[in-house]
Amino acid sequence: MRNIKIYLVFVTVCLMNSFIYANDYPVSAIADSLKIDAVAVVRDYSIVFTQSNLNNATYTVTEVTTILNKQGDYYAHFRTYGDKSRELSSFSGIVRDASGKIIRKIKKGDLIVSSISEGSTMASDSYSISYECQHPSYPFTVEYSYQVKIKNGVISYPSFSPVGFQESLERAEFKLELPLDINLRKKSNYACNIQNEKIVDKNIYSLSLIGLKARKYEVLAPSFREILPRVLFAPSDFCYDSHCGNMSTWGSYAEWVSKLLKDRDILSADLVAKLQAMTKDAKDDREKVRIIYEYMQNHSRYVSIQMGIGGLQPAAAMHVAKNGFGDCKGLSNLMKAMLKAVDIPSNYCEISMTERELYSDFANVSQTDHAILLVPLKGDSIWLECTSQTLPFGFIHDDIAGHTALVISEDGTESKLCRLPVYTDKQNNKETILVVDIHEDGQATGHISFVEHLHGYVSAIPVFNSKDRDKMIKYINTYLKLPHIEFSGITATENKASLPSCRLDAAFQAPDYGNKTGNRLFLPLCPLHKGTLNMFSAESRTWDIVMQNGFSETDSIVFNLPESYTLETLPKDVDINTPFGSLKTKTEQKDNQIIYTQYLDIYSTRHSKESYKEVKDFFAQISTTIKRKLVLRKI
Repeated sequence: MRNIKIYLVFVTVCLMNSFIYANDYPVSAIADSLKIDAVAVVRDYSIVFTQSNLNNATYTVTEVTTILNKQGDYYAHFRTYGDKSRELSSFSGIVRDASGKIIRKIKKGDLIVSSISEGSTMASDSYSISYECQHPSYPFTVEYSYQVKIKNGVISYPSFSPVGFQESLERAEFKLELPLDINLRKKSNYACNIQNEKIVDKNIYSLSLIGLKARKYEVLAPSFREILPRVLFAPSDFCYDSHCGNMSTWGSYAEWVSKLLKDRDILSADLVAKLQAMTKDAKDDREKVRIIYEYMQNHSRYVSIQMGIGGLQPAAAMHVAKNGFGDCKGLSNLMKAMLKAVDIPSNYCEISMTERELYSDFANVSQTDHAILLVPLKGDSIWLECTSQTLPFGFIHDDIAGHTALVISEDGTESKLCRLPVYTDKQNNKETILVVDIHEDGQATGHISFVEHLHGYVSAIPVFNSKDRDKMIKYINTYLKLPHIEFSGITATENKASLPSCRLDAAFQAPDYGNKTGNRLFLPLCPLHKGTLNMFSAESRTWDIVMQNGFSETDSIVFNLPESYTLETLPKDVDINTPFGSLKTKTEQKDNQIIYTQYLDIYSTRHSKESYKEVKDFFAQISTTIKRKLVLRKI
């Protein structure tokens, strides 16, 4: 009997040790195939979302990740969010070394809580909860277990997206426990097998993934939602902060939003009278819209406001007008109210600034993250970005151009998805004009002008208008690569048309422009930096190549040669036409002047990975062409 007890104790200890070892995640247990192209490996990812009714739920997560090298540090950090509807009720963390030994524990008190205000002075009840996990050696493993309590309404469910780029997966499980009367909708980008089991008063939906190899990141790859496994979930019926609705379709969701907008477009009598007086002499409705839009730009500023239902409902127009600030929802609603004051109807719109397409067959609140306004004038629809105090009237910036928006009608019943206009590649043009006076010793003086149109204008104009000399010089040096160059007489101008542009001019001195060897002088034919075009270095390609934002560049360079030198050889003209873009150059000589012009077009297209070699060769040809030299010989 005593021997049996000893044996049972021995077996129990062995089983306990086996269990502990099986859950200490030694790096040696990771299959070699999961380390290929990976900077981190998800060892275990478990989500259980339990909804008790339309207003309450709990969200329980366990995530164990092994960080293989420094490039994977991002995946070691912890972040979640809270507000009056979401509370982090429990948390624990563990850091293990490569063998699986616990070397540090992370407590809830170690987390950093930060208010989310995006630089505004406006109070917000939203906050981030984060922990930045750092470890001096690799690999190491970090484990987070936490629970979030949700109250005041369940309007969305967590997505199942267990991995990011360059992250492989050992095991992931996802479970939704919902009341029987909740209709679940789902959208998946892969053939997942979702199990559905009914237990007493719940529907339990579950799915899992095992042994997923890392998806490597490649420049100009398709959207992450094509590459990384992702399943979105959403309810049909929902409540949020006592506002209940249905989102079976975008139309039914729009009806709910229209109710949030109801009676929030009332303005003071004084402001209505002012707006009417301002626009009484306007020649047409378009001019009225422009006057009011520019008035709003001059009398308001953007702040982030996430108070309660304010995360989805705009603040009242009168409140925003009085205080002079609001978020994208509040400012769009204010603009709508001001247009209404002069009898011009408009539509409040929801849109995504990160995803071009809203799923037409899957209405959800997870995709939209921004609000804009549509003014449907006869034959001349105007899309207005109401958060910017500087964007020209009628201009559609790159973050929304070509994106799908949900256009919400007055009562929501005639709402629809509409695509915003997109500019042509030719319109997204950058012009560079360079005049270079070459001296006998290889020095150069001259003048350079940059003209940025449309999307280039958006990124350049803050620099140009800053009047900050250092910022302007940094901008010039990004595109003009010459050693020891000095600038003077820097000026900037802006054209705030609906197709805007801006221009920067500067004089320069470049003491080392040319390289003098014997009786020859070697000069860069195109000293303009095109480094962003030298983007393909890998031998092979995994994903298709997506040129989402095409553009056009026109470069004109005039060389004034010293009298004592002559051109030895005129560079050959280049004329390359491909499905990906085109490059044309022309060099001509007029007396002691060399005129070089270069036209580069990159097309907005998608190309299969099988065409990678041709795409790579095209960009290599651009690089080779730009690196050519002018050779002068002393007379």
